[in-house]
Amino acid sequence: MTVHASPLAHAYHQRRGAFVSDEQLGDWRLKLYELAAPDKGVRPELVARTRELAAASLPPVDDRHHGAAFAIAHDARFPIALVYWWRDVNELHSAIYAGETIDALEPVDPTALGCVWELGIIEFERRAWIADVIGNPEGPDVDRYLSRRFDGMI
Repeated sequence: MTVHASPLAHAYHQRRGAFVSDEQLGDWRLKLYELAAPDKGVRPELVARTRELAAASLPPVDDRHHGAAFAIAHDARFPIALVYWWRDVNELHSAIYAGETIDALEPVDPTALGCVWELGIIEFERRAWIADVIGNPEGPDVDRYLSRRFDGMI
């Protein structure tokens, strides 16, 4: 069988994901991350805009929302701001924005979840939610969940 060159060949390279800060956005507590090629880093303007979009995107906290969220400022070929929050017992909801420039970030198709690099942070958050909140034999500990931090290559 002959393998032909495709846009999939050599498309993956590692990126660095790192915790930036804890944020209090109204009744929401948010973990803010940055994600980019290790030699590039994330522009501070994208981190700031991701924080703003998170504040604008998170729904009111009620008995279905636990006030626990995380966001990713992804400086890729184009800027991306991703906001995720936990709802009910085990649902992860999102608002994702992308654009040619930071000032032009617009909502993306609501079926989007994230790319292979963003999914690395999402997977970390998923495991932490299970370990500390919904699968914790000692009972839900949202504070412990919010204290966990991802920092590494994806």
